[in-house]
Amino acid sequence: MQRYFGALVSLSVLHNHNHVVRRFISARTRKRRHGPLSLGFASLPSLWRPFISLLLLACGLSAPAASAPPQLPGSTFAKLQGEVVLDNARVIVHRYVIEPGQSTGQHTHPGDQLLVFVRGGVLRSNATGRSTLWRDGRVSWQGAADPADEGSTNTGTAPIVVICVTLKPVASVAAANARKPKYQYLNYPNIPGEDLLENDLVIVQRFTVDPGQWEGVHAHHPDMLYIHVKGGQWAARSNKEPEHPYPAPSPDGGVGWMPTIDISEGHESRNIGTNPIDLIWVTLKK
Repeated sequence: MQRYFGALVSLSVLHNHNHVVRRFISARTRKRRHGPLSLGFASLPSLWRPFISLLLLACGLSAPAASAPPQLPGSTFAKLQGEVVLDNARVIVHRYVIEPGQSTGQHTHPGDQLLVFVRGGVLRSNATGRSTLWRDGRVSWQGAADPADEGSTNTGTAPIVVICVTLKPVASVAAANARKPKYQYLNYPNIPGEDLLENDLVIVQRFTVDPGQWEGVHAHHPDMLYIHVKGGQWAARSNKEPEHPYPAPSPDGGVGWMPTIDISEGHESRNIGTNPIDLIWVTLKK
């Protein structure tokens, strides 16, 4: 009873000086650079937490609940940690690596998605056991309304690299429809393209640019992104700029957002490397 009475007295004193507790928690949080109070509390040694909880309750506060690990927006594979390689108002793009023997876990669709296999391989369905060969540069469309599946397992001996493009909702369908139609195919005058996919939302094309080859003067429509299946070294020129190399080679799996370029600008690029460049273009239609 004496111990209980002593604890009540201590808590009463602390209640009158709750700023001390606040400063303690705040200082520890800043020291560990975890940001919010909940993270600072979670970082305390486990033996301290019951006593800190009593102090917080005495001061009219509550102990924060443990927070779940943060989830990347647009994440689509439960057992894979994606790397965000592009994020703007229209898309978020993740790069996933599936190691040999690794399962993707459940596959969900947080939005309409385009999957591009930069480095392919064999995936075995966790639900049916059926194996499928996905070659480099193959694409797959996943609608936002498609049901989740149990995912797949890499049964090969090399990692599989997948680029996942998740479309963000258009702010206003009416406004999008009121704009000048922009969903046109990219036209390289010197290089025939391969049409991989078209639906109500995207056009997907693939081009191979050989060493020394110019694309030919062309336009880039609004809302276009590119994905290098096989990268390389580019140079470009236009009516306003002489030929100049890009600062660095584009890597395999390199992703970028292309600004709108009118045909009148005389823009074109060429491969100044020693190997073919394998390039996929995605044009958003809305």
